[in-house]
This record gives sequence, C-alpha cells and structure tokens, in this order.
Amino acid sequence: MEATQRVFVGLDAEWALVCADQANGALVRGWIEDSGVAAAGDLPRGLRELVASFAARRDATFSDGWLIAFLERAAGEGEEAQLAARVVVQAMVPGMVRLTQSLLTVRRDFDEVAQVVVGCLYVVARTFPLHRRTKVAANLVLETLHHASRELGADEAREVRLDDLWDVAASGDEVADRVAQDLLIERGQAQQVSDAADAAEMDGAQGELVALLAWGVDHGSLPLQQARQVVSLVREEAERTGAATPAARKRRSRAITWLRPVAAEWARAA
Repeated sequence: MEATQRVFVGLDAEWALVCADQANGALVRGWIEDSGVAAAGDLPRGLRELVASFAARRDATFSDGWLIAFLERAAGEGEEAQLAARVVVQAMVPGMVRLTQSLLTVRRDFDEVAQVVVGCLYVVARTFPLHRRTKVAANLVLETLHHASRELGADEAREVRLDDLWDVAASGDEVADRVAQDLLIERGQAQQVSDAADAAEMDGAQGELVALLAWGVDHGSLPLQQARQVVSLVREEAERTGAATPAARKRRSRAITWLRPVAAEWARAA
C-alpha cells in the first residue's frame, strides 16, 4: 500500500493489534459457527487469515450469510459489537481504497477522502438496514458511497444505483470496482466540460455558461446530469425558429432554478 495512504496504513496497523488477540479469533469463529454459514473446524484459526478468506470467497450466499451475521452483532452495544463492525470494515478495505480513488478531485487529498469513506463505512456497518439480506456487499458499498458523497458535498451517489449492478459479485471489492468505474466515467465526462470551458474560442455568454456549468460540476454544486440537460436546452433554444412550447418553457424554468444557486455560489467564490 502506498505511503501516502496513511488512513489505510493506520487501519492495517490497528487490525494487526486486533488479530494479535487470540480471543478475538475464537470469538469470530464462534459467530460463524453459530450463524450456520460454516463449521468452525473448516475455518482458519488466525483472525487475519479468517477474514481474508471471507473476503476472497466468491460465493454470494456465503457472503450474504456471514455479513448479515456480523452486521446483526454490530448493531448492538459493547466490545463485541465494535469487533463485529471492525471485521466488516476490514473485509471491505480493498473496495474502500477503490471507492476513495473514484471520489478524488484536484481539490481533494486522498487521506482526507479516505477518512470520510472509512468513517462512513463504520456508520453503515453499525446502522445497516438488516432487512436487506441479499447483495449485502453491494449495499454496504453503495450506502457508504451515499454517506461519503453527502459529507464531501458531491452528488456522485446519484449516478450509481443498486439496480444498475444487476450482475453484482459477492466480493465487496469487486462491487466497488464497478461503482468506481461508473464514477470515473462520470468524472471524465465532467472534465470534458471543464476542458471546453477553457477553450479560447469560447467567449461571450456561451463561454460564461460553459464555465459556470464546469465550475458547478467540479465543485459538486450541480449534478452532471443536470449540466447535460442545460447544454441540450441551450442547443434547442438556439435552433428554435418559432415561439417556445409550454413544455420548452417549463424546461427553461427548471434550468434557471438549477443554475440560480450555482451562479450565486460562483459569484461568492470569485
């Protein structure tokens, strides 16, 4: 792991201390046996190896089973609840690294984002809606994404839904790979808007509008989908030869509603 990823390096160091206590390994094996997901005799004895084997296993039924068993315990109180949540967090670390990378911008430091992501994952692990008993890893990733996006002042969570992950794998890190890929595609499209705003030939009202859209998307003030709709509306208005229809006027009014607070923020930041 890169030296700059201090948050995850710290998590690994903390995890080593948790694993050094043999009582924790025995407790976790007991939870797995009690849940009926696997027999304790079939599991590695060391806690580190045990959790690594959970995360590596490509079996949706097993993944959902052990995660729900631990999330039920994490919803309680005391040291055992904290340990259960910590196990879930550790199993999800590879996915959280990818999720952190997908949420980076030029204004966000990796460790700043990672701290938010990990903190949100802890919250999700302790408050997970236990009625969601399938695609649990996917739900953990997306719930963490939604929480982190709100804290970072971004809207990326709007672009990824569980329904989009129809072929979701059991492994949390594979789910995060899919989510991260979708977010990075969106990020690349946002960069195209920013690049257009910097073009020398873009001047006057058109250039100012593109610059406003780029600024809003980049700062999380304007959802990318809304920026696209504004661009489409401007093109439509430019090609119009007659009076605007009621539907067109409604779209225009909606776009103005979206842009008014973004323009106010842009003016304050200038």
